[in-house]
Amino acid sequence: MPYALYEASIVPAKNSLESLTAILKKAEASEKAAEFPQTRLHPDMLPLAFQIHMITNLCQQAAARLTGAEPAAYENNLASFADFHARIAEVSALVAKADKKTVDAMDGEDVTIGFGPGKSVTLSAEGYVNGWVVPNLFFHMTTAYNIFRKEGVDLGKMDFLKPYVAGYVDLAAAGLA
Repeated sequence: MPYALYEASIVPAKNSLESLTAILKKAEASEKAAEFPQTRLHPDMLPLAFQIHMITNLCQQAAARLTGAEPAAYENNLASFADFHARIAEVSALVAKADKKTVDAMDGEDVTIGFGPGKSVTLSAEGYVNGWVVPNLFFHMTTAYNIFRKEGVDLGKMDFLKPYVAGYVDLAAAGLA
């Protein structure tokens, strides 16, 4: 089966939302959990709440744009774990509705995105996915993960990777379940 736009975009979006949920659940158990929404990896980086906003926003924008719909305008107003989980659930439902045939049919089409205040850029759908969505998705996922690691949350690499690899490896047989 050829590797198509859906596999390059919607599958990683779904996996990222699942990974983020698992990571958040572990972080919620921390004594410092109430502080985490505004915790930063570095003083000049944006806080965890922004990372969650960006992950969910990228996922919903990709699902919308790659199915010919207008993305929702989500505010960067997340302030708690309850907000994080509610946003993830909402976006997961939107992403789950992305039709594979519709997404794959966008291959070769153009997608226009905002590229800073008053700027926009038009890319091919492939360029949008591989040059914008996926790199940004993994950047913000890794930043969220690293904020928790910096704060002492007991996370390992497999906490991040399980949702991504689970579709390709029998985790139980590999002793990773």
